[in-house]
Amino acid sequence: MVARHTVDRESIEDLVQVTFMRAFRALHTFRGDAAFSTWLTQIALNACRSHLRSWQMKQAWQQGVDDLEAVSSVAREIPLYEDPEKTMRRKRREALVRQGIQALPARYRRAMWLHYVMDWSYEEITHTLHVPIGTLKTWLYRARRQLAGEFRRLGLQPM
Repeated sequence: MVARHTVDRESIEDLVQVTFMRAFRALHTFRGDAAFSTWLTQIALNACRSHLRSWQMKQAWQQGVDDLEAVSSVAREIPLYEDPEKTMRRKRREALVRQGIQALPARYRRAMWLHYVMDWSYEEITHTLHVPIGTLKTWLYRARRQLAGEFRRLGLQPM
């Protein structure tokens, strides 16, 4: 079932492992109202959805924000045929995105980095940051909302 939602072999293996880890951790919540296979399939589907959202966010952000110097040192290949005006707009857009992310409070920035770029689960992040899961979800929501407002203010539109 996971293979139908993911094409990369390594991702399939990772998602299967994540599914069974989540199922093991949540085994005490299984009520038996449905078949165990149905319950396990739902966990797998949720893992796939989470992975897809994370992958999409990685594609949208493309650069980490934990250490702006490290981010700046990563050179991106620019096609030789790219229009200079287009290159300038892209660079300005990237700078504005980094600026908006850097303006976030450190706890929001770190939570977003771990969740969207590093693809950590909520549980992994809460253990690392020593915060309740509700707090983490609030930080992520507020960070997304703050970034969206900042991007609107700067006139950035989705690509």
